[in-house]
Amino acid sequence: MPQWFTATVFGLLALAAVWGIYRSVSSGVAYDDIYRFEIGSNPLGFAFAIASRILIVAFAIAMILHALGFIGDPVSMLRSAFG
Repeated sequence: MPQWFTATVFGLLALAAVWGIYRSVSSGVAYDDIYRFEIGSNPLGFAFAIASRILIVAFAIAMILHALGFIGDPVSMLRSAFG
């Protein structure tokens, strides 16, 4: 895959995750197809949902930096850490 395509795809993924974080924090409700986490009734579930989206943003930024040649491959770094 061309590097610009990888950076674009992961940039769009990061933007979608940031939009989801903004929408969830502003409304106080984080949900997907099955679960609904409200900040008042389930704060730990809400925090976990936001934290998982932040991890998606961090991985997308790492992939963009890799595509632009600033860092090594984050996927191989994860493989070596967990393998």
